[in-house]
Amino acid sequence: MSIGQMIKLYRKEKGFTQNELAELIGVSSQAVSKWETDAGMPDISQIVPLARALEVSADKLLGLVDSDTDEELVRLRKDIGYHNISFEEGEATRIYNLAEPYFSAHPTNSEVAFICLESLTDLMASGSVDKTDAQLVSECERYANCVFRYETDADQICKTYYVISRAYRLLGEEEKATKTLEKLPRVFGDKTYWEAEFAFADKNMMLALQKCKESFAEKARFVSRCIRLARMISETQDGNNGLSYQVALNEYMLNIINAFLSGGDYMPFRQTYQKISLLCQMVSQYTELGNANRALDCAKQLVKARDDFYKCHKDPSNKHCLLFIECDRDGEWHLTPEIIDEYVSYVMDKLKTFPQFEKDLKLI
Repeated sequence: MSIGQMIKLYRKEKGFTQNELAELIGVSSQAVSKWETDAGMPDISQIVPLARALEVSADKLLGLVDSDTDEELVRLRKDIGYHNISFEEGEATRIYNLAEPYFSAHPTNSEVAFICLESLTDLMASGSVDKTDAQLVSECERYANCVFRYETDADQICKTYYVISRAYRLLGEEEKATKTLEKLPRVFGDKTYWEAEFAFADKNMMLALQKCKESFAEKARFVSRCIRLARMISETQDGNNGLSYQVALNEYMLNIINAFLSGGDYMPFRQTYQKISLLCQMVSQYTELGNANRALDCAKQLVKARDDFYKCHKDPSNKHCLLFIECDRDGEWHLTPEIIDEYVSYVMDKLKTFPQFEKDLKLI
């Protein structure tokens, strides 16, 4: 197949029109049409953007991968099996010995390049590699550069930044390690999170857990600010339509808080305060809208949040609780038993608007 035919094939597999593909890579739809009819050829500088937009390797796009290579790669994947960052020494040796010969024969295969880099880095961590530091730096960079040049998957590229940064650290190249890690988009994790990854890879579980908590606490600030700002925006809407708008946005914010707190046995002050105050407001809003069942449900969630807070607050030995990480206290966000009780009392008074809940209120 020609390059034009390959572009057309993968474009249709992705469900793009010629115009949509053109917009993704910054060319005209006429240019894409010419490529696909073999009336023209993409410039060399457009090959990588095309590969990324179509989510295929540059090798496949250029027709450089033949069926024999495909079959060999399928066998290699089967022999290697499932793999993820951090191997035990024996497994790292087995995987590296399988992947390295294939990569030597196919030096543009980014998938196998990453496997080589990943397994070699774990061998370096175990101290079982009989090569000089200079040789190891060169070899690791060769694998990483292949990924950066030919890979189209953003997750794989970011994993490569992490692994090569770890390799640099193991080889004492701290400056290179830091600069490489800084290239990771923040959406893939802040610096503290990646320090947790390093600690986990080095089997230092206590440090890894502490770094996870610190990373969680740092992100809690941004989540809280977004929730507070969205709430302030919603309150600028007037009338019944405005109230419905506020309720819809508050439901969205509540889902964010619950999702944020679902990753472990964590209870940071900020999120606890946000959840309790938000639920209190939602009970008031649903009462005003006459939605009795949802008002009661929010009240039950608030009481549960209160009980969870009291349980955690009375047991400071709970090491999974961010209430006791100093960087997250921030004056404890005015979250005290007295304030929580005021919220609960306010909610109970609001629910008295609905006589049918008299028995339910006694049980809460």
